[in-house]
Amino acid sequence: MMMGLYVVPSLKAKGTLIGEAESWAASIGAVFVPRRGQTVEQLRRRYGTEHLLIYTSRGPVIERDEGKHFFSLNMAELRIQQLRKGKPDHLLEAFGADRPVSVLDATCGFGADAIVASFGLPAGSAVTALEAVPQMAAVTGWGFSHFVHETCDVTQALRRITLYNENYRTYLANCQKPYDIIYFDPMFSQPVQASCQFQPVRAIMDHEELTMESLERAMYISKRVVVKGRYLQPLLQVFPSARIMGGRYSRVRYAVLEGKIHG
Repeated sequence: MMMGLYVVPSLKAKGTLIGEAESWAASIGAVFVPRRGQTVEQLRRRYGTEHLLIYTSRGPVIERDEGKHFFSLNMAELRIQQLRKGKPDHLLEAFGADRPVSVLDATCGFGADAIVASFGLPAGSAVTALEAVPQMAAVTGWGFSHFVHETCDVTQALRRITLYNENYRTYLANCQKPYDIIYFDPMFSQPVQASCQFQPVRAIMDHEELTMESLERAMYISKRVVVKGRYLQPLLQVFPSARIMGGRYSRVRYAVLEGKIHG
């Protein structure tokens, strides 16, 4: 449930879309607000930019001065196309799964990695995703549960992902369930400044560094921990046994750490 969010239909929304917006707001625990001709600026002043979602024919939209953000497959689309051609995906290689596995994507964000994992992992795998920011969790969660892709297998991959609006630090501290793989992509602690898709949401995202405490907890309740990053040297100093994987010419690397659970 995502308390503290307000869902408002787009200005030109008709009955069907308004009903869809109201139903979806109720399903996530948000408050539905009739539009009544109000401008986005008026709505922001009343409900707060960080709490407002505009429901459109594309689903919920985060609308800020920096731009708009709505759900799309982003880079997952290209990566899935490559998988269809039989080409490897570096994240899936880092996961190293040759049988069904349980995966926790602790830093879901736009959801691209969770989508690729759900699509590309062995049949029967389960992907759980965490997103701490309520607005982002609402948009990405809508995509997982409502977006319909032109191919059925991608839509099915979306539906197999379970997303929770929760901070991974709290989740890991209270987690009693073991995972085969826990994955971290602390993208906003090492932001790509030139990336346009991040601009509308950069201000509201979680910018905290991934701590050794969180890593150690993840290793305690999983068989494998995978960390995405451009600068993994500090991690290697603490965990010298970590394996670094990734494309030869890619700036992105994955640190693979073996967890405490074996089997």
